[in-house]
Amino acid sequence: MIQAELADTAQKRAQGLMFREHLADDRGMLFIFGDAQPWTFWMKNTKIPLDIIWMDAKKTIIHIERNTPICTRQDDGCPQYHSEGGALYVLELGAGRAAALQLQPGVKLSFKQP
Repeated sequence: MIQAELADTAQKRAQGLMFREHLADDRGMLFIFGDAQPWTFWMKNTKIPLDIIWMDAKKTIIHIERNTPICTRQDDGCPQYHSEGGALYVLELGAGRAAALQLQPGVKLSFKQP
């Protein structure tokens, strides 16, 4: 089970997991969007490598970027990651957690929104 912080406002989505020094194996951040798009993420100011998991409206995984490395650039040149299809949810976990949890495209996740 993963306990995820919610990034459900523009400010929380912009901040994400930036500047965090550690993310426990059972923790993550769930981004909730109002409409399905191929949302783009980057690792600027993110100090820990992450797995980024995009899900559709049915909470089915449509794309995973595994072990995205930190980016120490000070400009806006950090690599960008996105799904090909429209996602309504994006879950960030510590790098390697998606593999440890056997997550892959087509797997449906179960979670409750407060």
